[in-house]
Amino acid sequence: MKKAVLLNDTSARFHHGCSRVTRRIKTLLAERDLSLVATSLAHRDWRKDAGFRDALAHCDVIIVNGEGTIHDAAKGGHRLLQVLDAPERRGRPVALINALWQNNPSEWAEMAGRCAIVSVRDSQSAKELAAGGISAVRLMPDLSLTGDFPEQNATRWAIIIGDSVRQNSRSVLARAAQEQKAIYLPTKTLASPIWKNRYMSALLWRLYNRVWDGQVPEFQMAEADEDYIKRLQTAKSHITGRFHGACLSVLTQTPFLAVASKTSKVQTLLADIGLDKGRLLSDGDLATTPGITAPPFGAAELSRIRTYVEFANRSAESLFDDIRAMA
Repeated sequence: MKKAVLLNDTSARFHHGCSRVTRRIKTLLAERDLSLVATSLAHRDWRKDAGFRDALAHCDVIIVNGEGTIHDAAKGGHRLLQVLDAPERRGRPVALINALWQNNPSEWAEMAGRCAIVSVRDSQSAKELAAGGISAVRLMPDLSLTGDFPEQNATRWAIIIGDSVRQNSRSVLARAAQEQKAIYLPTKTLASPIWKNRYMSALLWRLYNRVWDGQVPEFQMAEADEDYIKRLQTAKSHITGRFHGACLSVLTQTPFLAVASKTSKVQTLLADIGLDKGRLLSDGDLATTPGITAPPFGAAELSRIRTYVEFANRSAESLFDDIRAMA
């Protein structure tokens, strides 16, 4: 069996979208008899991990999960690309997959051009790499949009509001949850059972969102992405400040509004699918209209969503077939 290693394994971040992405990578590799012999966790320095470097020296193919890491000249993004210069690599093929690419130095594009495969998850990333001289760029939507998910078995009734990586957006979303008496459901979870205590979870909600007045809304934390998806499938309206919150809303055909992110990832996702521009909000939009809810999808939007998810699955199958072929 051929052997692969993975950089930027996001499965330990207690984030439902990231967990799903890593699981999809592992599944798609296993289906092709590619054994994943080692991973380097997100935010860890693979260069200081002797075990990973040993696996790197004996593998057949190296996979870099770009996800939301390679943008704005971030040190973590550069660290991932530096695997191309690792002495243990010894010319083995590198596949950069599932990547966001935005506002990076020109020399990074040169590094990406040395990858055997470069696959980005949005059209804006593809354009930026093309402008940097990398023409053989594949477009494959985020891996969270691929694979099976539980069939819907519930009537949509809930109003769900999620979180954001940015503090200001989190506070605005939290106040909207108070206004709408919504279920507050972040895309992240916590391992400790202490947060299942009603009083501790209320304290956590206030600390996390920095909202000290008003009533704490119904605060739920799904324990895994399958549970998160099931809860989304009960929602008639979902407002999120997370890229993967938007992705999993698309996957489950849950009507949603998304708060724009620091990078272009959320707005480009909506544009790539062809969703109504009104589904993108700013912090100001939500602050001035905290009672806003997501309108149902029209027939045209639903058709575009189905087409996009089908494209994501076809692209993923093709990508991993090619990774297997070069191993």
